[in-house]
Amino acid sequence: MSSSKHVQAPPGMGTVHRATLDAMAMRGPRRVGVTHIARLADSNRQFFYRNWADPQVLLREATLQELKRVLQRALEVPGPLPPRECLGVHFVVRAARLLREHPVVAAMARTEPAMTYAAVLRTDTEWHGSAWDWLTEHVTPHLPWGTERDTVTLAVLTTALPYALIPPEEPPSETERAAVDRRLSQALHACLGLPLTCPD
Repeated sequence: MSSSKHVQAPPGMGTVHRATLDAMAMRGPRRVGVTHIARLADSNRQFFYRNWADPQVLLREATLQELKRVLQRALEVPGPLPPRECLGVHFVVRAARLLREHPVVAAMARTEPAMTYAAVLRTDTEWHGSAWDWLTEHVTPHLPWGTERDTVTLAVLTTALPYALIPPEEPPSETERAAVDRRLSQALHACLGLPLTCPD
């Protein structure tokens, strides 16, 4: 009788990224190690060392993909759409809410707030590039002729960041969430030269 040894299949990329994000949400980016990620992914350290020479590479990869996922989700507007000129504002407000209530953002705000801001504001980072591309595609492409679009895009980004990267201390009530969204919406309308509130 022959016996076969069970070989564990390597985890898929989605599983690896999710385990990395879960580890970051628990400990923050500085204290995440390969052993912890491997355990959450139900894998072993050798698999990770073969595929990622430096754990920071995996953290960068996972957080960048998660940022892109959240920004894409922000475009899925539930309910009736606002007027076309206010749609970009709606997207940014929704993205900011999704980010500030994200467990990884909460951990980053608790452990490395300066690193988080730098990652998005420094023009040489991939996170900045992803946020910039998203804004120029979905928020600022239809500005009036003659508008300095890069200046406005940067204004929108810097205005939205505190609303996106400072999570509430406790789970907010729906009234509190709506109040934060309203303040950001009004600030963004001013950045884009729109009336302070969207018409119904």
